[in-house]
Amino acid sequence: MDNALVFCKLEGEAVSEAWDSFVSEASSTTLAHLYGWRRVIAESYGHNAFYLAAKREGKITGILPLVQVKSRLWGNTLTSMPFQDYGGIVAQDEEVFQFLMERALQLKKEYGARIMDLRYRNEPFSSAGQAHGNKVTLALDIAAGAEALWKSFPPKVRNQVRKAEKSGLSVKSGGTELLEEFFRPFAVNMRDLGSPVHHPRFFEKIFSVFGDNTRIMLVQEGRQTIGGLIAFFWKNTVTVPWASCYRRHFAKCPNNLLYWETIKYACERGCVFFDFGRSSPDSGTYHFKLQWGAKPIPLHWEIFTDNDAGISSESALLRSASRLWRHIPVKLANFLGPSLRKFITN
Repeated sequence: MDNALVFCKLEGEAVSEAWDSFVSEASSTTLAHLYGWRRVIAESYGHNAFYLAAKREGKITGILPLVQVKSRLWGNTLTSMPFQDYGGIVAQDEEVFQFLMERALQLKKEYGARIMDLRYRNEPFSSAGQAHGNKVTLALDIAAGAEALWKSFPPKVRNQVRKAEKSGLSVKSGGTELLEEFFRPFAVNMRDLGSPVHHPRFFEKIFSVFGDNTRIMLVQEGRQTIGGLIAFFWKNTVTVPWASCYRRHFAKCPNNLLYWETIKYACERGCVFFDFGRSSPDSGTYHFKLQWGAKPIPLHWEIFTDNDAGISSESALLRSASRLWRHIPVKLANFLGPSLRKFITN
């Protein structure tokens, strides 16, 4: 019987089932590994993707989704996965891992990419790249259910939720019909943070591809939407990659009510873990997530590059651009932002 590993680039809808079957069964995969992201990114931003797989006896034993992002400003990069916290190689054993790593580095050379960026949630079999990012994700075990969780929260958290309710705030959930309402405060928040905003089409494609696995939660004051989040439901985990509320309403604790209602909804759907998404240690968002009882999990991001100086220059450029971006009008930011955001992989 031949146990040799075989390398292949998977393309087309015919292979998506086999790919997602592996992703669903492997323990270290994340929602970022799902094949549907290939369509989301291609149809919203036009980027090329390489979905690499290792096979043994005709069966997938490892995968690596890579997206090529090319721009005049930041050059040619390969990322797994752009616009997300997670990605990287998933392999059944170290032999498969090294097999895919060699192929990925060959691809980097073949396509002239100056950087390859792999974003592992879990520590990989081996690390050959340069660690970067200094980010963590924060995850809360919600298996006990909403009632037990509520009792476990510190008094401050419960009081902030009650304050939001007493202030007349409420939360509603839905799908694509709520995207426009979600986008308005989200776009303002991105401008305030100094970051170009995603194109609305990016979110539309996410809901089109992933359907019932995605949900929008909005926090409202009367009929006015003052904030919202997008939640992904996959396996036993709900992940919140995008969330924001108007800063002028912070005194009413809208974020607290928004997250509590989302946690309750996740419990109703049978989720076991609530992934708050990435934060920088000791930042404001980090401490907000920590107060719920979430545990920080270091992210293992690594890059492969031949020019460390170029990375430093790029980081300095992004910091300077971010400071300027905070001061431009929201309408202008919304107009210019998507044409820039498509090239910023974080």
